[in-house]
Amino acid sequence: MKTFAAIDVGSFELSMKIFEISSKSGMREIDHIRHRIDLGTETYASGKMARERVDELCRYLGEYTKIMKEYKVSEYRAYGTSAVRETENTIIILDQIRQRTGIRMGVLSNSEQRFLDYKAIAFKGEAFNKFIEKGTAIVDIGGGSIQISLFDKDKLMSTQNMRLGVLRLKEILSHLNVGKAQYEALITEMVNSQLSVFKKLYLKDKQIDNLIIVDDYINALVQKKFFSEKVGEHIEVKSFQKLMKTASEKTPQELTGIFDMPQESIEMLYISYILLKRIIEVMDVEMLWAPGVTLCDGIAYEY
Repeated sequence: MKTFAAIDVGSFELSMKIFEISSKSGMREIDHIRHRIDLGTETYASGKMARERVDELCRYLGEYTKIMKEYKVSEYRAYGTSAVRETENTIIILDQIRQRTGIRMGVLSNSEQRFLDYKAIAFKGEAFNKFIEKGTAIVDIGGGSIQISLFDKDKLMSTQNMRLGVLRLKEILSHLNVGKAQYEALITEMVNSQLSVFKKLYLKDKQIDNLIIVDDYINALVQKKFFSEKVGEHIEVKSFQKLMKTASEKTPQELTGIFDMPQESIEMLYISYILLKRIIEVMDVEMLWAPGVTLCDGIAYEY
């Protein structure tokens, strides 16, 4: 039996999953450690990561090294995504991490990152295969960008990346100095131009019935059974919109209690919802599925 660790250095969160791998029972997740760390806001705004942020990252990764020793991890893979990829000093940061924590970290390109996300979904097996029998879109919402991929009868037809990630949009909105009441109109305006191009080029007369969501916020609500009694069930668009519309009428403080989420995540959830709402309207989908997979799952399956 082997113990493997997958580490994802994301734009708004640092995450590590520990897996037991054996030839008899396959792969089993035994722990999931997460830390909130905003690496993306500075990077997307200035192209640089401040020394304080690198210090904070190294401190958490140092803790992860100790946890890996406790679990007797024999192998690991650690990857940074857009927040690390888009800094001017990527090589220096990777070298600092290696020297201060012993962790050798790679950086995933956008296509490599999405491939690992899709691999994690595909490992849902029959549930995934059945869902994509009809026209399906996978919407992968990250901190820096979103990726929309269209499937028809289980074949990938097209995929498009748009720089409309939740953290990037949050950073833009912070400079506009607007209240939450104006968020929806402004985000819709930013999203519409890119979505209309996507519709003309790729959607045309295609019928998209189903939508698979990969993100950190809406998926979290699904795992907490806000949409359905059973985790992993498909959700009717009407049920999703009804809950999210009710949520949008509450204050962030109220939602922190209702959804059991930190307040900074509530803002990201709201941006995720507005993005998704607009995509649903453009595609006119009927069913949603949030399989609850993370990049760490994809890293482990690839291993």
